[in-house]
Amino acid sequence: MALIEFQIPTNIIYGNDSLQRLAEIAAPNGEKVFIVAEKSLSEKGLTSKIKRLLEGYAYDIMVYEVPSKANTKELFEGVNIAKNGRADVVIGLGGGNVLSVAKCIAQFSTQDLSKEEQKSHRRFTIKKVRYIEIPSIQTLYWGIMPVSYIIDETDKSRKPYVDKDSLAYGLIIDPVITEDVPLTDVIYSGLEAISYSFDAYISKKSNPLSDSFSLKAIEYLSVNLKRLALEPANTKIKGNLSMGTLLASLAINTSSLGASAACAMALDTVADFPMSMGSTIIMPHIMEFNLTAAANKFIQISMALGEKVADITVIEAAIMGIESIRRMMMDLHIPQKLSDYNITPDKLELAAQLAAQYDFLGFIPRPAGRNELKEILSAAA
Repeated sequence: MALIEFQIPTNIIYGNDSLQRLAEIAAPNGEKVFIVAEKSLSEKGLTSKIKRLLEGYAYDIMVYEVPSKANTKELFEGVNIAKNGRADVVIGLGGGNVLSVAKCIAQFSTQDLSKEEQKSHRRFTIKKVRYIEIPSIQTLYWGIMPVSYIIDETDKSRKPYVDKDSLAYGLIIDPVITEDVPLTDVIYSGLEAISYSFDAYISKKSNPLSDSFSLKAIEYLSVNLKRLALEPANTKIKGNLSMGTLLASLAINTSSLGASAACAMALDTVADFPMSMGSTIIMPHIMEFNLTAAANKFIQISMALGEKVADITVIEAAIMGIESIRRMMMDLHIPQKLSDYNITPDKLELAAQLAAQYDFLGFIPRPAGRNELKEILSAAA
């Protein structure tokens, strides 16, 4: 068996009202707390709620509001604020992009120890800033991954920031705070997590551990998305999807991203097309592209999607899984063509060129360069 290496030191707290545990893990000793919050959450009162939970526990509370598509500009502004304020803890509050920026702010805000502090830290002259992640939507949890992708202010592309030692100290997943998320956003986030779980499952880096996370994520997410199509007002289902995206995040942590993520990041850069939507629409085409290279694995995927695969060939079972995804998208009223969003062929050319540059494509089972990625994107058009 190939070498498997991973670490998940994060304290993960999941469940309704788990946010009440925030002060316990963020400021047990009167720490200075720096909150990096998505601007839209202030209007909903969530940022002020987080602040109230910390009052009386934290020595000081600083709030830095950023847009949903925060980039390196906000990242380095945040680092300066955190350093000047000598923050001990950074809390990320928002969607996946904001959480990635918050995580990197903590990563780059390492403090020089004062003379008094050095007396109790004899072996070190610096101290790390703890990072705590609070997602406001069912999204991938970048805090438990060794890499984050941040939008570069200069060219709008997503660049990787890698640090295995900067994983989140705490991750609080409270389904209650996701109840007001628009239904469409929930659906796209769930489907995005399925697409990345598929990538992780067929990756050359996959292993028995990541396979367990991937298949369970696909099963859990698909079951609850199908229920959501029938019961769109059922808020409990949204909570279940939060668990599904946690499983998907663990799958990626122990395996790798793939073509779905590469194409989705590229479409976001060249066409300002949200990653959750891009990864969803191209998912069936990514599956078709990899069908012959990972046909045996498709049997398990089809079963995870709830399909009966007894007494049929491997290829038939694989095709059944792809069609299952398409049916689910139709039931959820998801457009299945990029052209429905006015994404032009020239944008697809640029997206293929950009997507081909991501290093993790080296782990996909069927090699795909610029030309192959363009074919996938064109098929989705």
